[in-house]
Amino acid sequence: MKLHFLFLCVLWLCPVLLKAQPKPITAYFDELGRSRQHNGNILVADNGHPIINFSAGYADFRTQTPNTSSSRFNLASISKVITATAILQLRDKGRFSIDDALVRYLPDFPYKDIRIRHLLTHTSGLPDLELFEDLVKRFPDTVITNSDVLPQLRKWQRGLYFKPGDEFRYCNTEYNLLALLVEKVSGMPFPIYLKKYIFGPAGMKDTYITMRNQKNDGLVAQPQMKPHPGYDSTFVAVDSISRFRYLTYNNSCTTGQSNVMSTTADMMKFDRAYFKGKLLEASTMQEAMTPVKLNNGNVYYDRRMDTMDGEGKMTYGLGWEIFEQSVFGRSVGHGGFKFGLATFYLHNLTKNQTIIGFDNTAGSEFGRFITSSLSLLNNKPPMVFRTSQSLVTLYGTALVKQGTDHAAAVFQANKADRIAYYLNEGEMNDLGYNLFYMSSFPGHREMALEVFKLATFIFPESYNTYDSYGQLLNESSKKDDAILMYKKSIELNPGNEDGKRALSQLLGLKDVK
Repeated sequence: MKLHFLFLCVLWLCPVLLKAQPKPITAYFDELGRSRQHNGNILVADNGHPIINFSAGYADFRTQTPNTSSSRFNLASISKVITATAILQLRDKGRFSIDDALVRYLPDFPYKDIRIRHLLTHTSGLPDLELFEDLVKRFPDTVITNSDVLPQLRKWQRGLYFKPGDEFRYCNTEYNLLALLVEKVSGMPFPIYLKKYIFGPAGMKDTYITMRNQKNDGLVAQPQMKPHPGYDSTFVAVDSISRFRYLTYNNSCTTGQSNVMSTTADMMKFDRAYFKGKLLEASTMQEAMTPVKLNNGNVYYDRRMDTMDGEGKMTYGLGWEIFEQSVFGRSVGHGGFKFGLATFYLHNLTKNQTIIGFDNTAGSEFGRFITSSLSLLNNKPPMVFRTSQSLVTLYGTALVKQGTDHAAAVFQANKADRIAYYLNEGEMNDLGYNLFYMSSFPGHREMALEVFKLATFIFPESYNTYDSYGQLLNESSKKDDAILMYKKSIELNPGNEDGKRALSQLLGLKDVK
């Protein structure tokens, strides 16, 4: 999910221009600074040389500490690129083959058919964060570490979601296991290995793995969000919102999948070291950036690209997201998300261009800024700044304060005014989920259903809208209606595997093809 934000009174920093550049990209970041739409850092580089290093907004809203070029952000899932690099380094040293069964090196691992390759490519069928839910319910103060992963997998009763290699299903657990594998075969703690063989050789002196019990780093950009996106405009630290405790506290100390802290400058050092062949052999780099093939021989593709807007398609390699775009060519990178945090790293292989972006409010415009950076690097016009207000926020506020009829009237009265208001599907999705799961006032679940009912009329071609509506209908004991929505979602996107699984359960079937 992505969160829209509208800043009130915020201190903003101007972009730092590192060398003379054509006016369009300079002017764009000047305007981005004036518009107060971004809260975080963006670095743009051409041929390995940074040309823009932009900082804006607050690292901490409570203390009004500004973001600067020295601010450290949790890389979130960009960390997976680094973990995969460590795995391939060890493979190249002859410690294992990536087609070896993981159980050969981690004997307590309960699934003998899962190969190291399956973990790297998200094709194992393993459970994700739901793996730890029962443990946390029994012991609410538990802070999960990688040492908990194998014991919880042995207790897991629901088995694999599919035969390894049959499907792609994004899963953080796989990268926890890869970190354990690094420790087992190298004989080093995972943070020490990364420091010695990746951070050190790349010159990344401001990069480390964060742990909850370590000394506080005053340069960290704290994830921030509105407690109730869609009808609340105040930013607070995510750690202070109790309903996110499972992710911000209980799951804060696992490694491999996330929790590498870094700066835009240090990630640029990683980029240069990697693509100059200082971390991996050239043939291994090519292997890492080769799309995954499923058991049926087909290359997995996602119709949506992580973070970026516009045309193109995405697949996955060995720890890398792979982007194919007719306009810009082939790129690799990775996106990351936590509540109150969005990150993105892109290296355009065709043009040797790099974009590194962090946003510690996970703003809904973040992807447009990344996309515009790539366009400007290639002499294309950027996406226009949206100075209009969110129609979803206008509608959501009216819904909560004055009810469904007034909200519908407000929406209908303003939907045609494209200058004053913009309409975003992701925001509508966030509003519905927030009302259903994260609100507590009387009638909040009925309001959530009203949001998704309206969304199906506004976005009739969106499979995700029908899928989300089906989920909430099912949880509201409206099984027949949920079935209809899931069927519509799958009709629009036959590749909606999660929707198929949900529909199978509703119909009492083994599988929906």
